[in-house]
Amino acid sequence: AQTSIMPLSFTEGSYKIKAEYRGLTKTTTVGIIDPLKLSDGALLILDKQVYGLGETVLLTGLLPPTGDNSVSISLTKPDGSTINSGATVDNQRFSWSWIAPITEKPLAIKLDDRSVSKTNYGIYKIHVSASSHGKDVFFKVSSDPENDSLSLIPLYVSTEKSLYKAGEKLKVIGNIIKREQGSEGLVIPARITILVIDGKFPYKQIHAASVYPDQGGNFQSLFELPITVFSEGEYKVRASYSSKQADSTFTIANDFSFGSDEKLSLLLATDKSEYYPGDMVNISGKPNKLIYLEQFDVSVIQKIDGEITCGSFYCGKHLGPVTTIRPSSSGSFSHQIQISDSPSSLGSYEITVDAGFETKSLMFDVVEKPIILESKKSPLTIIEKVNRILENKISITTNEKTIDDNQVLPRVLSGSLLTAKANQSDVNLRISSESGVCIIGPEKNCLVQDSTKKPGQIYESVSVDGVNLKVRYSGPDVYLEKFDILPELSTDFLPNVTWNVDVIKDDQASRFYYKINYKILE
Repeated sequence: AQTSIMPLSFTEGSYKIKAEYRGLTKTTTVGIIDPLKLSDGALLILDKQVYGLGETVLLTGLLPPTGDNSVSISLTKPDGSTINSGATVDNQRFSWSWIAPITEKPLAIKLDDRSVSKTNYGIYKIHVSASSHGKDVFFKVSSDPENDSLSLIPLYVSTEKSLYKAGEKLKVIGNIIKREQGSEGLVIPARITILVIDGKFPYKQIHAASVYPDQGGNFQSLFELPITVFSEGEYKVRASYSSKQADSTFTIANDFSFGSDEKLSLLLATDKSEYYPGDMVNISGKPNKLIYLEQFDVSVIQKIDGEITCGSFYCGKHLGPVTTIRPSSSGSFSHQIQISDSPSSLGSYEITVDAGFETKSLMFDVVEKPIILESKKSPLTIIEKVNRILENKISITTNEKTIDDNQVLPRVLSGSLLTAKANQSDVNLRISSESGVCIIGPEKNCLVQDSTKKPGQIYESVSVDGVNLKVRYSGPDVYLEKFDILPELSTDFLPNVTWNVDVIKDDQASRFYYKINYKILE
C-alpha cells in the first residue's frame, strides 16, 4: 500500500505504521521531515565552481520559511567592483544567472605599488541577502576551466615557478579571501608581509617586503636572487596577514662554485645535439665560477668528412668567422645560430668558444628531416582521453585493439594530476606495472622519484618487467603533476598490460586525466 505524504496532512515528527492480518500485528516507526525547513540558513548551489570566459553562471537557492518574496543579490568581481541585482522567490526557491565576460581585460598600466593590472580572471563572490539573513558563495573564472580548480583558503602564497636559477628574479604571487557578510567582502585594506627565508635551520631571513593586495585580494612581489647570496638548495616564501600565515617552497639551481678549489672552467651546452635544415641552434655558456669577463668569442664551422675535430676537448684557435658576445651580469652568454634550409647544410658542425681563460669546442649534427606520410582518410595516430577522474585508484589497460575499423597499437601513455596548489605537496602520483613494480612515485623503491628534466635530457630510461621504457615526469609537489611512458625505441609499442595508478592523498580533492596514443597499423 502507498500513501502520499501531503504537507497539509503531515507535519514533522515520528509516525507509527500498524498492519494487521488474521490476528497478526506488526508495527514500524517512520520519521517525516520538512525539506524546506533549513536550520543553517539559505541553501545556495552553483552548477559548477570554475567557468570560462562567456559561460553562464547559474545559481539556485532554497530559503528557510521566512515568507520572503524576493532576495537581493550582489556580485563582487576580482577587481572589487560590484553588480547589484535580485531574484523573485517562489515557494522558498529562486534562481539567478549571470554571463561571465566574453574577453579578458586589456592590461592596465601599473602606476605605483598599490595599482596592479586588472583582469576578468579570478575569484568572484555572490552575496545573497533576505530580510533576516545573508549568505555567500564563490566561483572562479579561468582561462583553462577544464584543468583549474577553486581554492578558498584564507591566505595562499606561491612562486611563479618551482625552480629558479641564481641570478633570476623571483616572482611571488598570492591571494587572500576575507569572507565578510557585507558587500565589501573581498576588499582588504591592510598590507601583507612577504619573507624570503633559507630552507635550512636556522632559517635565516634574506628578503622582506610589504605589499597591498588589489581589491580582489590578489598580491605579488619581485625579489632579486643574487648569485653570491643564493646557493643551490631549497628556500621558502612566507606570507603573513593578520593572524594567518602561509608558506611555499622553491628551489635554486646555482652552477657557480664559490670558495672551492675546483679549477676554473668553461661550461658549454646546446639545446639539442641534432637539428634539421632551417632550425635555430641555441648555445649557452658560462664559467663555473663568478669572474669578470670582457667577452666571449664564438665561431661555427661545418666539418668535412675525415677532418680531425676538437669535439668537447680543449682547442687552441678559431677556425671560422668570429662573433663577439658581451657576457651578462652573471657572466653567462647565449647565442643563436640559424641553419640554412638547404640540403647543403647537412653534416657535422663545430662550435668554438674563447672565454679568455679557456677555449672550448662542442659538436652538433644537422640531419635530414624525416618524411612522414599521412593518409588522407585517417590520421596516423588515434588518441583516447579520459578526464576528471576523482577516484584514488585507477587501472589503465594498453593493448592492441580496433578503433573505427583501424587496427591500432598503444604507443604513449600520458597522465596528469590536478589538485589545489595548497595541497600539491600532500597529493602525489604512484604508477606501477601489472607485476607491482613502482615506476613513478615518492617511495625509494620507485624507479623515478623526481623530475626527469635535466640539462640535455627530458626522459629517463628504465627497465620494467624486461621491457625498456622511456619515462618523462614533472616531479612531485607541482600544481599539475604529469608523466609520459613510452617504449625506448621509436619502432616499438607499449606492452599489452594494465598499469595501476594510485593518487596518494587523504581527503583532498583531486582530478586525474589520462590519454593513450595509438598508432594505426598499415
